[in-house]
Amino acid sequence: MMLTFEMGPEFNSTVARLSSMGRAIVDACSKGLEKGSVSAASNVAENYLTDQALKTRSGMLKKAVDGWLAGPLDAEVGVRPNSAVDKYKWLLGDEQKTIESKRPGGFLAIPILGGEALTGAGVLKGKYSGGLRSISEGFFVKSKGRLLFGFKRGKKGKFRPLFTLVKSVLVQGTGALYDGVMDSLDDIGEAIETEIGKVTEN
Repeated sequence: MMLTFEMGPEFNSTVARLSSMGRAIVDACSKGLEKGSVSAASNVAENYLTDQALKTRSGMLKKAVDGWLAGPLDAEVGVRPNSAVDKYKWLLGDEQKTIESKRPGGFLAIPILGGEALTGAGVLKGKYSGGLRSISEGFFVKSKGRLLFGFKRGKKGKFRPLFTLVKSVLVQGTGALYDGVMDSLDDIGEAIETEIGKVTEN
């Protein structure tokens, strides 16, 4: 997902009337749009990608969100095509997706927040990254209607849940891209005005 900025329909006619100065103003607007889009992308990454559901992926998403000039008077904010986060960049929008197991009748193993399968930052630990099949010790229990997988140390040890197993998960996009960019509109406008000012004041 990405958002695109373009100048209004009257802009081209205004530039044409300005003759030789017009080209310089177009270049200045493009430069301002580019700077504004980069600023908007930074705002999205720093202030709108902090949702709990994104903790395991927000680091990569933050790095992938960018602003760039796609052409004269045409700036974009989002994730560039063919990025490392293509599979879940949709989380930046407000789309909903139901995630199901690829195996018929199978389960999804969802790491339990605060459990030992996750680091303090909410990232899956390396020894659990291969899924349940990669774990040599552990067993399933059913608790309060939920199927859990975990382990315990010693016969009298307390059960430590690692994953909850579910048939499907409904994931809601964050809307971070739209919210972060809309919050940056004033900054984008100021960046354009600043660059135009550099041209017209000379």
